[in-house]
Amino acid sequence: NDYLNGCRGGGIYIHKSKNCLIENVHVTHYNGDSFSWQITENITVRNCEASYGNGLGFHPGTGSDGTVLTGCRSHHNAEDGIFLCWRVQHGIFRDNVSYLNKRHGISIGHQDTDNIFINNRIYENEGHGVYFRDETEANSGHRNTFRDNTIENNGSASMKAFGFYIGGYTRNIVLENNVIRSTGKG
Repeated sequence: NDYLNGCRGGGIYIHKSKNCLIENVHVTHYNGDSFSWQITENITVRNCEASYGNGLGFHPGTGSDGTVLTGCRSHHNAEDGIFLCWRVQHGIFRDNVSYLNKRHGISIGHQDTDNIFINNRIYENEGHGVYFRDETEANSGHRNTFRDNTIENNGSASMKAFGFYIGGYTRNIVLENNVIRSTGKG
C-alpha cells in the first residue's frame, strides 16, 4: 500500500467508535501505522503485535478515552512503538513490550493525561524509552503514572536518549517501583 498516515488509517483502523475489542491480531510490514484508533471510547487492544511497520506500532489518538492496551508487542517499527496523540486520557497500558523501534518506545504529549502504565518492558529502542514530548503547559501530558515497568538499554549511536525524558511543561508524573537501567547495549 501507499504510505497511510495513522490519523487517517492503519493496518487496523478504528474511527468514531465505542466499546471495540481487537484481540490476537498481528499486523506486519504495513506501510503506515499498524494499529490506529481515533475519536473513540473504551477500545481494548489485547495480545496483538505490531512489527516491521513503516510508521507507528500502536497509535491511540484524537480524543480516545478509556483505552486498554494489554499484552501487546511492538517492535522493529520505523517510528515509535506506542504513540499517544491528542487527548488520550484515562487509559490503561499494561503488560506490553516495546523494543527495537526506530524512535521511542512510548511517546506521550498533546494533552495525553491521566493514564497508567503498569508492568511494561521498554527496551533497545533507538530513541528514549519513554518520551514526554516538548509541549506547552496546556498541551503537556500531565498526571500519568508509571508503575512496575522495566525501561532498559534505549538509545543508539545516532540518537542521544534517556530511559525517561520528561520535556515541556509536564507535571504531576508518578514514577513508582520502575527499573531504569543500561547494561551497555543502549
